[in-house]
Amino acid sequence: MKLSTRSLARAFPKAKAAARKGRAVEIVDDRTGEKFILTAKPTKTFGELAAQAKGVHQGPRDLSTREGFGG
Repeated sequence: MKLSTRSLARAFPKAKAAARKGRAVEIVDDRTGEKFILTAKPTKTFGELAAQAKGVHQGPRDLSTREGFGG
């Protein structure tokens, strides 16, 4: 994604979302020609985190029958 400094304020939510998805956002200053690269560490959604945790608590639903509860 490529933006100018003038359009950055208007398009910042889109630029931030693109950076969070792992894409580099190039910001160009029209007057000086300087280029800046905006990147961010991709964040995981709740669904992705929940998929990793699925199956962690396997076993009987009745906790008294689990090992270590003396039942």
